[in-house]
Amino acid sequence: MKRRNLTIALAAAAMTMALPITAMAGEWHREPGGWWWTDDDGSYPVSQWRWLDGNQDGIAECYYFDSSGWLVTGAQTPDGWTVDENGAWTEDGAVQTLEVETEEDSEGMWDQVTLEVNEVMDNLYALDESRTRAYLVVGEDKAMLIDTLFEEDNVLDVVRQITDLPIEVVITHGHPDHIGGIGYFDSCYINEKDAYLLPEGITANYISEGDVLTCGDYSFEVIEIPGHTDGSIALLDRTHKVLIAGDSVQPGPIVMFGEGTDLNAYIESMAKLMNYADDIEYVLAGHHDYPVGSEYIQYAYEDALALVNGELTGTPMPAMGTTKNLYQGAHVAFIAD
Repeated sequence: MKRRNLTIALAAAAMTMALPITAMAGEWHREPGGWWWTDDDGSYPVSQWRWLDGNQDGIAECYYFDSSGWLVTGAQTPDGWTVDENGAWTEDGAVQTLEVETEEDSEGMWDQVTLEVNEVMDNLYALDESRTRAYLVVGEDKAMLIDTLFEEDNVLDVVRQITDLPIEVVITHGHPDHIGGIGYFDSCYINEKDAYLLPEGITANYISEGDVLTCGDYSFEVIEIPGHTDGSIALLDRTHKVLIAGDSVQPGPIVMFGEGTDLNAYIESMAKLMNYADDIEYVLAGHHDYPVGSEYIQYAYEDALALVNGELTGTPMPAMGTTKNLYQGAHVAFIAD
């Protein structure tokens, strides 16, 4: 697979985003009993882990607070992890850290997100920025845009630097980083189960299992793969041996919490996709590395199965305004409750 950079780069004003994005804001306190932490609202963590960036340097450490709210130091936590004399979670003697958004960033400092276009196969382009990714297929009489990035990425302007053809939009799933730019268009193809996530005024053309969408010499078969959302789909072109899989097949972390997520359904979907493995050489994901090989379908299946069977240990982390757990499998990571 080729990966030719077209050097079309747009500076999109957007907040830096990673999962997780922000460590809890607050401050440390020291009393005769030890250290404790208060959030800005006056509450404090009890019997839980927290990623905290007390000095606001953009690097957080993970700490455990006991049933009374005191920081645990130089010991093992009740769930069997080790913290050093400062209370920071350690692995093999190394303090574990996480890059986070600083308080200054979270109050409205905007970074420049570069949106880069790469031609990954003939007439198939990745519209790639650090937070999300869309794909564009250019045919003879129309173009097909698969997902629409964030609203502030101005995806239509990006597409118009590649082609002036009429555009059909296909949505792999209804999360905001994949439908954010849908307002530049009047309609889209989407699975009915995710159509409720579209903003008002967008005409939803429903697609389902076995439907075929064509553009140029690409012919995509729709495969329903619920789990990440109820209406997640993958698009398989057997001729080019490429699967465009949204967020469902990737190294991760794959979000598996919130409305519409279902881990058991996800496992069934990955088992279903494994039946297509002989027809897939390249998997194009909505995040992280691309392309990856079809083996990631089985990796996702095996690691999700390990998660549901309780074989993976969660590391608490802030995600999307709340605290969830990061579960790292042998190849694929998940963020879940």
